[in-house]
Amino acid sequence: MQSSGRSSRYRSLVAAGAALVLLTAGCGDDAADKGTTENFDVLFIGGVTGPAATTVAATTKALDAAAKSINENGGVKGRNVVIKVKDSQGDARRAVSLLQEELSGNNLPDVVIPSGTSAEALAMVPLLTRSKITSVAFGASPLLNDPQKYPYHFQSVPNSAAQLTGLRKHLESKGAKRLGLLVSQDEYGKGVVQAVKTQLEGSGIEVKNFEFVPTDIDLSVSYRRMLDANPDFAYIDTTGDAATRLLQARVQTGAVNIPTIAGSGMSLTAGGPFKYGSPEANKNLEILVFKVEVAVPEAQQSPVFKDFLTRYSGGQPIQNSLSTPSLAWDQLRLIAAAASSDGALKDLPTSLVQAVYNLKVPDGYWLTEKQYTFTKDKHTPTPTPDDFPFIPSSAQVNGQYQVGS
Repeated sequence: MQSSGRSSRYRSLVAAGAALVLLTAGCGDDAADKGTTENFDVLFIGGVTGPAATTVAATTKALDAAAKSINENGGVKGRNVVIKVKDSQGDARRAVSLLQEELSGNNLPDVVIPSGTSAEALAMVPLLTRSKITSVAFGASPLLNDPQKYPYHFQSVPNSAAQLTGLRKHLESKGAKRLGLLVSQDEYGKGVVQAVKTQLEGSGIEVKNFEFVPTDIDLSVSYRRMLDANPDFAYIDTTGDAATRLLQARVQTGAVNIPTIAGSGMSLTAGGPFKYGSPEANKNLEILVFKVEVAVPEAQQSPVFKDFLTRYSGGQPIQNSLSTPSLAWDQLRLIAAAASSDGALKDLPTSLVQAVYNLKVPDGYWLTEKQYTFTKDKHTPTPTPDDFPFIPSSAQVNGQYQVGS
């Protein structure tokens, strides 16, 4: 917990040296901090209520699970990780107001997780930058990957362009010549358009992009505009309730015979298209997913995954995708692993940023990617194509897609 501004923040973080000592290589030792009764405070601001409530519920539950894992292994240099949650109601302006309230008090958070949506993160990160507070979040907009503008902010999920590293090869294997791209008219949609065009530049595949207002009840008009471009392949994406209506529009416009990919926003929503879309809407439909969402036999599951699954599920069936809670789990462990590096807390925030650049953890440490790497020019992870596969739209069981079953 921080008190009396930047100097107390320095003392707090110095005392917060290392998390997950048993798992992280190169951890320093500070005997003077052992036995402290202070906490390591992490502030999360996001839509506990509102359109993203389901996603935020999974996020906060996973953050709590990760904190318990850390605390049971000694905490952060003897400090218990405590997650404080503030409800933005999904409103970016309210998110900024809540953050201002927290930063104007005497007890500043040690780390901030500014929502899980790009719109809210983009609204909060400028204030966090001015306050010189390190933040980590999984808003995927490419606009958040700007180390010169936001030197203390890191993305824990690859941005939209990085998620689509396998798109060109995949479409070429399908013989696609003209791609119809239909996305929501918001920050998320803008990121998807930029990502698709970046990945397909020079490919010879023509891209015709269209937008729809995500609050519109009937999306068939927008879908028909995309179809008027005569695509031989389609890519559609949005988040939240609009995903259901977008699949309904696919049926209403008779577009189910056109091979279509539903992006990761749709695969993350409410159990995936197989659950919230009709059988007709799922014809000729592929989905872009995180590898962690694809079910594997128990014998192939890593020890970290098993620990996560036990803590997160509590022995109960998981209703929605594992990608969101997996990202939240990795997010908190990323914060702790970076802070545990030797010298990471000597000259804040510069030293902590440098520790993120030099972060090294054992193989199998992460749930969502093979490895996280960051540089001074890139504050977003770089996945391999295997980290984000395209799979047939499939049923989810316990948060994972049962491909081929």
